[in-house]
Amino acid sequence: MKKIVFALVTLIAMSSCSIDDDNSNTSYEFAEITDFEFPEFFEAGKSYDLKLTYQLPSTCHTFAGFDGGREDLNSNEIFIYALTSFDPNETGCDSSNDTDLTSAGTIRGFNISANVDEDEIFIFNLWTGEDANGDPVFTTVEVPVGETAETP
Repeated sequence: MKKIVFALVTLIAMSSCSIDDDNSNTSYEFAEITDFEFPEFFEAGKSYDLKLTYQLPSTCHTFAGFDGGREDLNSNEIFIYALTSFDPNETGCDSSNDTDLTSAGTIRGFNISANVDEDEIFIFNLWTGEDANGDPVFTTVEVPVGETAETP
């Protein structure tokens, strides 16, 4: 009797599960970084907000945040991407120049260690698209570490 009840419960549980996924799929894509605001120089031990402007690929894309980072912990070379999310099954997306797809975002609290030397340079590589071969294209911005010059 226990085996029959177990088999019946297992059969009911298995038949109630569906492997069909009716939910929409979310995909991710980069958005071109078109403009930026960085300080003229960084001061050691301070924190900065970095302002970036990006162009969404279409009206179906939603800004998901900035992504990227350093190649290793000891590097001052930083790669930054504007990440978007979208449903690839969505139709009616407008990507024409008539639609304003430009937005701005801020990376808040970019910290400069107090242990950074005055002669160091931070190199920011901002993703701006792909070339004809599909290789990433970056705009490079160099920001030195230094102190404000005192004017008399």
